[in-house]
Amino acid sequence: MQLSEELTRLFTLLTRVTSEHERGAVLARPDFLVLARLGRSGWLRPGDLAQLEGLDQSTLSRRIAGLAERGLVERQSDPGDRRAHLLRLTEAGLAAFEAEQARRVRLVTDAVTQWPAPELAELVRLLHELNESLQQRIAQ
Repeated sequence: MQLSEELTRLFTLLTRVTSEHERGAVLARPDFLVLARLGRSGWLRPGDLAQLEGLDQSTLSRRIAGLAERGLVERQSDPGDRRAHLLRLTEAGLAAFEAEQARRVRLVTDAVTQWPAPELAELVRLLHELNESLQQRIAQ
């Protein structure tokens, strides 16, 4: 099926073009994903973050330690359970996330700057419809 092949190709190309090994990434992809989740969720326990990101606790602990060393994530004791702690983005973490997100968006939008306006508008319309369809599936 052509749609399946083109979507697979698109996902592969998006991963390659936004790779942290190319074009001056501010954050490695795994760090970007963790910061994105914290940005959407606010304070989270490490275990909850690991579950949401599909990571084992030890992998996430090393990643969080690195992000905290860089001043991108802060830890605070959980007021409901002093044995546990919560994580959230710092201002520097939010700035790094936003810079990397903007870089990734630019990489894709720069690829279509030469497209005729009607074709670009059609792409936007179709992507919106795809996003809405996927969002409905998640809500079910």
